[in-house]
Amino acid sequence: MRKTLFVTTILLALAAWGIAQQEPNSQRPPSSSQGTSQSSAGQNSVQGCLGGSGNNFTVTDKSGTSYQLQLPAGANASALKPHIGEEVRVEGDTAGASGSNSAAGTSSNQPTINVKNIYRVSPTCSTKSGAPPKQ
Repeated sequence: MRKTLFVTTILLALAAWGIAQQEPNSQRPPSSSQGTSQSSAGQNSVQGCLGGSGNNFTVTDKSGTSYQLQLPAGANASALKPHIGEEVRVEGDTAGASGSNSAAGTSSNQPTINVKNIYRVSPTCSTKSGAPPKQ
């Protein structure tokens, strides 16, 4: 019970932080269930299956593209662990292939997304997303 309350509180705090960062009267286009879409504020939205291990998380969209999540400073990454295998929509600024992952100290050509908001779309992922379904 406490863990659920804690995870809910963290997700609500991230959502509130993201809303506070938006411009007033900005309208968002409907999110695409495949790949990325761009909002009027220049942010991208990626919808897919949440995956990862440790404190490294990814979202794999239906086309098979996997995005490395770059969480905001001070974010509690462990709050995402119970949601691995769920379909989520992530809003933030995307970047192409990165040269290195400073947190892990490894090279990667995986696109990244600097997370502004994360929304749960479904408790399970479609098998097309490339990530294993939640057990």
